[in-house]
Amino acid sequence: MEEEGRKPEYITKSFKLYNLTLKFIENKNILQYFEKIIFSKKRFDIKDVILIAGTPRSGTTWLMDIMTTIPDYTSLFEPINPVWFPESFHVGFKSRTYLPVDKNWNEGEDYLRKIFTGKIVSRVPNYQLNLEVIMRRLLGHKLIIKAVRLNRMLPWITKRFKLRCVFFIIRHPCAVISSQLKTGFYGYHPSSPPYNDICPNLDDILDEVSMINGLESDLLNKLKKIKSKEEILAATWCLDNYIPLSYPKPHPWTIVVYEKLAKEGEKEIISYFNEIGEKKIPPLAIKNSKRASLVTITDEVKNVSQVDVQLSKWKKTLSEKQIERILKVVSDFGLDFYSNDPEPDYDNINIRL
Repeated sequence: MEEEGRKPEYITKSFKLYNLTLKFIENKNILQYFEKIIFSKKRFDIKDVILIAGTPRSGTTWLMDIMTTIPDYTSLFEPINPVWFPESFHVGFKSRTYLPVDKNWNEGEDYLRKIFTGKIVSRVPNYQLNLEVIMRRLLGHKLIIKAVRLNRMLPWITKRFKLRCVFFIIRHPCAVISSQLKTGFYGYHPSSPPYNDICPNLDDILDEVSMINGLESDLLNKLKKIKSKEEILAATWCLDNYIPLSYPKPHPWTIVVYEKLAKEGEKEIISYFNEIGEKKIPPLAIKNSKRASLVTITDEVKNVSQVDVQLSKWKKTLSEKQIERILKVVSDFGLDFYSNDPEPDYDNINIRL
């Protein structure tokens, strides 16, 4: 009989083995090593790249999960996150980099070319370890790149790189901000290590606004008056979406509306696949549209299958005052196709019906 309070020997050995394994993974970074090995054997072509962009918590990972079911594709997750890709900040990228479309930036262009051709891999690869994913990473020779920090560079990127397709996903600002407040994922980082995710402050937003061409002159004065955290996040959402949406039409990217994809999943997926010349829809694409993504927090997983609940849950997590403040900032930017309704005014954002 084991002594009271003393763990059985086999449990002690198991814990030791577990801890040694963790230390080995931490020190050697097996996944990164695995990524370097398989990526070094491949030749990724820029013309095959599918880029998915959107503000944090807008559904970019969900859309990536759907699109990576296209044969021969594998994914690359957040190449401007300095925790996973520190070279991005060393080169000069920021949490939200904006560049006028005609501005030259050789270092940034070189970095993105390396990303689009698989020359740089994540320090902390972020994907589920299962046979299906491992096989896709081993066999896939085309890239889907998902990024929440490149929205404001989309005009600049699409002018310099001939990608296969760019998908730009938008979601109700109240839903996005509610999720950001709940998870603490804002997509902002300090300029030096350890690059912890932080909430932007008003000075950050005012600096960003002052550098962006085409904004109304009185907008900066309006933004100087905001104070609350949700208002600051609303301004961030606006800047992330204003630049791609205000670009001259026809846009060099496809707009994906989260709410429409959630409600009309299969119909929307067929249209996206057809748009890039994929006539055959993998059954897994439809399946992935109905299940939670890797980054969905645990207590929200149950809502994914209840579309109306999923689209309106922000009404319960935000106060009426918070909602009012968020929508006021959104209106100041002229992006008021989102209102108190869970779904947007689709006609106002000029997407297909």
